[in-house]
Amino acid sequence: MVGETLEPVAPPEPHVRVYLAGGIALRGPGGEIVGEHELGSRQARLLFVRLASIHEPVPHVELADDLWGPDWPPAWEVALRALISKLRSLLARAGAPGSLVSGSGAYALHLPAGSWLDIDAARAAVHDAETARADGRPAAACGWALAARSITTRPILAGEESEWLERIRRQLVDVRLRSLECLGEIWIAQGDPGLASRDAMEAIDIDPYRETAHRLLVRAYLAAGDRGAAARALETCRRLFEADLGVAPSAETLRLMADPAGRTG
Repeated sequence: MVGETLEPVAPPEPHVRVYLAGGIALRGPGGEIVGEHELGSRQARLLFVRLASIHEPVPHVELADDLWGPDWPPAWEVALRALISKLRSLLARAGAPGSLVSGSGAYALHLPAGSWLDIDAARAAVHDAETARADGRPAAACGWALAARSITTRPILAGEESEWLERIRRQLVDVRLRSLECLGEIWIAQGDPGLASRDAMEAIDIDPYRETAHRLLVRAYLAAGDRGAAARALETCRRLFEADLGVAPSAETLRLMADPAGRTG
């Protein structure tokens, strides 16, 4: 109808929400909540995160290594099946019955279509943030970057160590760094270099050898009109790289001080 105001349509609620970062939880389509305490044992938590985070079948023997290390219980297959049975029951309560499947000596978790997993959402959000910023949509970019940073700031299975878990953590650290740098660029463009320097310093604390974060910090100080702080940040970067890596920062970084606006292009 001409002149009619259309209300925005909210996106559909995810079929199931799965949270791994900052604590395990599942939320079903009807609001059903399954909390981490209901998983019970350490092995159940490890098993769920392993299957939820890696979107491929995992052989039974690999899972046994993940859960018990070199000291498998004598009846490990029975113990593994008991853990799987418990997870299936909890997934059914959360609205995802039949999502944990077995075949060819492996287990796999296939959440229903339209489900949401926090660490996957973080990866998608930082990509959307970078795309929106490149397209000149800073408000959208800021929202996506803040979402990615929020998720990746939370730990996954704190205190646990394993190769597969470290791979996931490294991926999420990269997402967090990208979100911080995206936000820093937005703050500079919007005239708030103080926020940009804060996020740049956070990125440097996470990865002291990330040169793009050092460049962002120098540019933030230049945008604030503090050339002294910019020069000190650049010198800190130069000394760190030469002492620890045996290389100088790139020419792109070193020539930042030659441009009062802090441009590199």
